[in-house]
Amino acid sequence: MLRLVAITSSFLLLAAASAGPAVAVAKNVKVGKQAPELELRNTENRPYRLSEIAYPGTPKARFPKSSVLLDFFSTSCTPCRKALPDVIKLHHATKDKGLKIILVAVLEMTDPDARNDLDEFLRQNPVPFPVLIDAYQDAAKAYVNKGDKADVPSYILIDSNGIIRDISSKLNPMAVLDLLDEQQVN
Repeated sequence: MLRLVAITSSFLLLAAASAGPAVAVAKNVKVGKQAPELELRNTENRPYRLSEIAYPGTPKARFPKSSVLLDFFSTSCTPCRKALPDVIKLHHATKDKGLKIILVAVLEMTDPDARNDLDEFLRQNPVPFPVLIDAYQDAAKAYVNKGDKADVPSYILIDSNGIIRDISSKLNPMAVLDLLDEQQVN
């Protein structure tokens, strides 16, 4: 099958890597099931809803459908920070192919400086896609939880109909490319 995007050699190596170990997910989060609603605010305090991007049925003029990759991230998570450059590469390789990447910044509720730490991190490491603030870990609880902690990094791939297609603790570009290929055919 032909790939939709030309990929640099370093990205190709990343794509060839196997998916990571299982992620601790909420009971209602399963591959093949409808993704739970995600409603958070971005860094500019504007509301953002998953159901306005990936939803069942025909596309709405005001809200064009798109596949979504949710990247659950924390500034205190070393693997999250190390993976971010690869997530940015994936964004550049797929942004015109029907994929929206959303960084879900899970803040430590016990850290009063968590938001300031995130803002400083983003100043030093700007990202070209939306960053949503999960200040009370509501999205993390709905999607990726390990006891009372968010299981980060976690990547949830959702197709344009809102169906979860992949769940992984490591970035899985092959699943993204397969989904984009499939959606091009359909």
